Amino acid sequence: MISIIDSARSSDQMFGVQSMEIKTMLKLSADDINLHATASHKEDVIRQLAERMVASGLVDPAYEQGMLDREQQTSTYLGNGIAIPHGTTDTRGLVRRTGIKVLRFPEGIAWGDDCDTGKPQTAYTVIGIAAQSDEHLDILRQLTHVIGDESLARQLHTTGDVATVGNLLSGKLGSEPASGDFLFAKAQVRLRSEASSFMEAVGIAAAILWQKKALTQAELSTLPSIPPFHLGKGVWVSTLKTAADNGGAAVIQPNTPLPLSGESLAMLIVIATRSDHHRPLLDKLAELAMASRLNELAGASRAADVVRLLSASELAGQQVVCRLPMPHGLHARPAANLARLAKNYNTQIWVENLDGHGSEVSAQSVTKLISLGAGLGDRLRFTIDGPEADKALAEICAAVSGGLGDPVIHLPDRVSDEGASESIPLKPLTPGEILKGLPGAPGVAIGSAHVMKETVFNFERHQGPAAQELERLKQAIDQVSTTLKGKLARTTNTDLAQIVAMHLELVADPEIQQDAEQHIRAGDSAEWGWQQSFEALARSQEQSTELLLAERAIDIRDVGNQVLGELTGQNAKRSVDEAHVLVCEEITPTEISECDPSTVKAIVSAAGGVTSHAAILARSLGIPLLVACGPRVLTIVEGTLLIVNCEARTVTVGPDEATLAHARAVIAEEQRLNEQAHASRLEPAVTTDGHRMEVMANLTAAKAVDAAVDIGCEGVGLFRSEFIYMAHTQEPSIEVQQAEYASVMDRLGPDRPLIVRTLDVGGDKPLTYMPMDEEENPFLGIRGVRLSLRYPETLKRQLHALLRAADGRLLRIMFPMVTDLNEWREIRAIYREVATDYPGARIELGIMIEVPSAALMAEAFAPELDFFSVGTNDLTQYTLAIDRGHPVLSRQADAISPAVLKLIEMTVQAAHRHGIWVGVCGELASDPLGATILTGMGVRELSMSARAIPRIKARLRSLSLVDARSLAARALKAESSEAVRELLVPSDRTVAHEHA
Repeated sequence: MISIIDSARSSDQMFGVQSMEIKTMLKLSADDINLHATASHKEDVIRQLAERMVASGLVDPAYEQGMLDREQQTSTYLGNGIAIPHGTTDTRGLVRRTGIKVLRFPEGIAWGDDCDTGKPQTAYTVIGIAAQSDEHLDILRQLTHVIGDESLARQLHTTGDVATVGNLLSGKLGSEPASGDFLFAKAQVRLRSEASSFMEAVGIAAAILWQKKALTQAELSTLPSIPPFHLGKGVWVSTLKTAADNGGAAVIQPNTPLPLSGESLAMLIVIATRSDHHRPLLDKLAELAMASRLNELAGASRAADVVRLLSASELAGQQVVCRLPMPHGLHARPAANLARLAKNYNTQIWVENLDGHGSEVSAQSVTKLISLGAGLGDRLRFTIDGPEADKALAEICAAVSGGLGDPVIHLPDRVSDEGASESIPLKPLTPGEILKGLPGAPGVAIGSAHVMKETVFNFERHQGPAAQELERLKQAIDQVSTTLKGKLARTTNTDLAQIVAMHLELVADPEIQQDAEQHIRAGDSAEWGWQQSFEALARSQEQSTELLLAERAIDIRDVGNQVLGELTGQNAKRSVDEAHVLVCEEITPTEISECDPSTVKAIVSAAGGVTSHAAILARSLGIPLLVACGPRVLTIVEGTLLIVNCEARTVTVGPDEATLAHARAVIAEEQRLNEQAHASRLEPAVTTDGHRMEVMANLTAAKAVDAAVDIGCEGVGLFRSEFIYMAHTQEPSIEVQQAEYASVMDRLGPDRPLIVRTLDVGGDKPLTYMPMDEEENPFLGIRGVRLSLRYPETLKRQLHALLRAADGRLLRIMFPMVTDLNEWREIRAIYREVATDYPGARIELGIMIEVPSAALMAEAFAPELDFFSVGTNDLTQYTLAIDRGHPVLSRQADAISPAVLKLIEMTVQAAHRHGIWVGVCGELASDPLGATILTGMGVRELSMSARAIPRIKARLRSLSLVDARSLAARALKAESSEAVRELLVPSDRTVAHEHA
C-alpha cells in the first residue's frame, strides 16, 4: 500500500485564524495503477477510469458524464505527457470518497491540440481524480513536481514498477532535499507556543531542527547554552554551525512575551548553519530591521506570513492583490485560462499565493499556477514590471474577479490583521468624490466617518481534553442563547424580534453542534470545531442560486461569531459616544441592533444587500443604510465628513460648503415633516375631500401592539404568526398560540381590527421541526399554504388557537401564497372542519395576492372570500422575475412598476365587483408615492412598519382623492418604474427635487 500525504490548506487560511496543518491521505494499491492500458481514444480512457472508480466505490456511475463534460469544457492535459481527467464542479456530489486511478499508455493517447500552439498533445500517464470539496487542489499540487520535471515525468511513463509510480506521484521520489540544503518552511514555525521560558523555546526549536536533520544528537544539548542575539523589537536570533546533513531554521513565537536578559522575547529564531546557505535569511532579517518591520514579524498570526517575510524575494514592478472568488479554487481549468491570458503580454508576470507557501511562480505556466494550491478566498499577488503593467493588471484582475471560467460566489470577510484584500488596486477616496450604493434603509445624514474594524478571533486549533472542550462549547452556546432570549423578551421591535427568533434557531441547530462536536472529539479545540462547522454552513448558503438565501450567510456568521466571541472572551461591544457615520465591510443584524440612532446617523457598507436582515433592522430603527458601495469605501479616513443620501443612493466624501448647506436643508425639511407628522399621528387618514383610509401596522408579537397604537396605527393589517413558531424549538401548543393571539386582540381593543396570516415558512424561513426537502429554489417550492397542506394537522391546531382567542370577537384570517382555486378550496375545507366547533365565531377569510396567478384569477377567487391582501414584496419579485437581493438587478425590482400596479388594479376591480375590499401589506404601502397611487386605485387599507405610519397618514391627509385617482390613472399608463416616479402631484415636486 502506497500513501500520498500532503499538508492541505484549510479554511483557517481563508479566514485568517492561526494556520494549522491538515493531513490529506490518498492510498494507492496495485489495483489503482495499470501500467499497460490500451484505449482507442481519450473518451475511451475516461470511460475506463470511471468504470474503475465506480468499481472501487469512489463515485456514482453518473460521474463518468461529468468527466466527459469537463473534457469538453477544458482540456485536462497538463503537460509532459500527463492528463488528469476529473468531473465538473456540479458532479462533486457524486463522489463518495476521494481517490485516484492511474492508467499508463506506453504508446500514448492523442489528447487534442494545444490551444495556443496548435501542436498535438499525447498523454502517456492519465490520472483520474475523484475528489470531494477542495481536495482536488491538494492532489494537483502533489502532482505538479512531476509534471514540471521532464526527467521525473519520463520515469513515470517508463518504469515497470507499480511502487515507483506511486512514489513518483506522492513526491517521495525526486522531492527529498539534497544533502546540504537549507530547510525553512511553515512546518518549522510555531506560533502562540506554550513555551514559558527561553529554555523551553530553544528546546522546541531544537526538536524541529533535529527532525529535519539540521542538528545532530550532540548539538541538541549544546544549543541551549549558546547566548542569543537581540535583533530588536523582541526578536532574538540564535545561531549554531551544525555538522548535520542540512542547515535550517526554526521560529518560535511564545503565546505571551517572555523575559530575557532584561528585555522581552516575542520571537526566537534558531538557525543551524551549514556552508553559506543561511545567508539569505540573515539578509532578510537585516532588511526587516532596517525597514522597521520587526514588529510585523514578531506579531505574525500565520506561519505562512513568517516564511514569506523571511524568505520571499522582493519583486520589482507594479503589484495588485486579488482574492479568488471560485468555490473550487485555482484548479486546472481556471489555471489554464489565467496562463493563456498571461501569455498575451511580452513581459514576465509573477504570482504569489499570500495564503500559501509564498514563493512566486510564473503566471504563464499552468503547472506552476496549480502548484500554488490556491483555494476560495486565497489572495494572489501579481507583479509585472514593464510598459504594459497597468493594462495587464487590470485585465488579470477582471478575469480573476469573473472566475476565470468558473462560477463565482460572494466572498466572506477575511478575519485577519491584514484586512480584506481587493481584486483591484484601491485608490483612496478624495474630498468631493461620490460613491454609489444601494438603499438598504431610507434617509439623509451628515456625520464624521467611524471605520469599524473586523474582529480577529485568537485561538489555538488544539487545546484541552475533548470533554473539557465540549463543555466549554456547551456553555458558550447556552450563554448566547440566554442573551438572545433576553433580547427577544425585551424588544418591542417586531422586525428585531423575528430576526432574533431566527438566530435562536440557528444557535440551537443540531447539525452545526454535531459537526463541531465531531471536530472536538477528533482533537480540535471548541473554537476551531465550532468555526469549521458554522463556516461550512455559511459557505454552502452563499453558493445558493437564490441570492436572497445567499444573503442569509451573514446571519449564520453573525450567530457563529457570537459563540466564538464567548469562547475567546472577545464579545465586547463597540461603543462610540460621538455622532458619526459608521463605515464597514458589511454590518450584521446583531451589530445594527446595538446601534443607537442618536449617535449612529447612518451606515455605509462595502458589501451587503437591500433585503438582508440588517437592512430590515435599519429601516425599523430609522437609520439610513447604504449598502454595496464597493471596496473603495473602506479607504475613507477616520473622521472624514460624509453625506449619506439613500434616496440618491450616494455617499459624498469631504463635501464642500455648498453641498453641505444643501444637505442640511434637506435634513431640516425632513425633520420638520417628521415632527409635524408625529404631532398629528393619532388623527385619522382622511383626504382633503373626505375619503377615509385605514392605516395599519405589520407586527410579529403582542408586546409590540402598545407602541404601534401609540404611534398611530388603526389596527394590525398583518400579524406574522410564524414568529410564534420560530420562537420555539418545537411546535407551540394550542394554548401557547391562543394566549398570544388573545393578547394582541386585548391590547388592540374592540375598535381596531386584527388580520392574522397563517403560518408562512419555507424559503428563507425554515423550521427545524417541520422537515422540508432541500430545494434548488425554495421560493418556487414548498412554502405558504403548500406547506400547510403538507402539515394539515398543524394548520388545524393554529385555527383552533385563533378561534378560541377570538372568543366571538371579529377576527380576520388570511392565507399566504395561494396560487389557484384548488389550493384555496382545500384550505377552506380544513377551516370549515375546525369552525364547526365554534358556532358563534365572527371570522372573515381572505387570501394574500403574492403571485401573478392569484391576481389574474381574482375574479374567480372574489366570490368565495371576504377580502384580498396584496403582498407587494413577493408579487414584485415573481412578476418581474428579479430577485430583490440581486446585487445588480435589485435596482429594477421596484414595486411601483406599471406591471405590478396593473395586477393590483385587476385585483381591486374584481374585489369591488363582488363587494369585498382590498388591503396592501407590502413595502409599497409605506412608500409615500405608492400609498398615493394605491389610494387612487381603490385600495381601502394600507399596512406597514409602525415607524412609517405617521408620515403616510400625513401624506394622505395632504391630498385629495381626485388627485390620487388622477395619479393612479397616469401611473397605470406609464412605461416604466422610473416614469411612474416622475408622476408627482404638484405639491411633491419641491421636496422631490431636494431629495434628488
